[in-house]
Amino acid sequence: MDTILLLHGWPQTSHIWRHVIPALSTQYHLLAPDLPGLGTSPFATQYDTGHIAQLIKDYLDAEQVQQCHIVGHDIGGWVAVAFALQFESSCLSLTVMDAGIPGLMPLQMFQPGNAGKVWQFYFHAVADIPEILVIGKEEEYLNWYFSHKSYVKGTIDNEVYYKAYKGKERLAAGFNYYRAFNTSAEQNKAQLRKLKIPVMAVGGEYAVGENMRAVAKELSEAGRTVVIPDCGHYIPEEQPVAVVSLLREFLE
Repeated sequence: MDTILLLHGWPQTSHIWRHVIPALSTQYHLLAPDLPGLGTSPFATQYDTGHIAQLIKDYLDAEQVQQCHIVGHDIGGWVAVAFALQFESSCLSLTVMDAGIPGLMPLQMFQPGNAGKVWQFYFHAVADIPEILVIGKEEEYLNWYFSHKSYVKGTIDNEVYYKAYKGKERLAAGFNYYRAFNTSAEQNKAQLRKLKIPVMAVGGEYAVGENMRAVAKELSEAGRTVVIPDCGHYIPEEQPVAVVSLLREFLE
């Protein structure tokens, strides 16, 4: 039975896969850890995706998993790409969902007209200020994302996430992924090549959408791009049935 490694994004935890795991568990061995520093996972010493990818490799080694299909959403997609570039022989396939990958993001995503989608890349990268402004308002802050970046309302388990990010240490760990963005980008650029494994890039119609095509093109000669209709950024929660169907078809 093949293993699928599911990596969540910010500001969420492995809870995002709760509808996907039961449907795939009859065919696959599923692993869904919280990313280092997030949820219930131990904090990391650094948060560039090269380092985080090595921690994920250590986790897989501890689980005695030699190869897996790797699926990443949002910053989990950042880590998934870094992992595939560093440890391609450990990957059976790569699926990236609605993520602006460091070093691979199309420049047009940073145009002023797109500020509503990318402003957090700058804000979270600033030292200390995000924590000062967000501590005590974790619920309100995270709910802004879930409200503004989702299309299918009422599908996101908000309370689980703002409790997971409550307090300075957990907030800082999440922001540290963004603070390491430029380092992660340089690492990806240095290792960038066409992967030999199957690659699929998935976007929500009302989120990154067709811009995911650039990720597939950079990473594969035959990379597949899929846009899930009636969907915002939080694909595994907004359209879990579509995600399960798409993964089954792609992985088989």
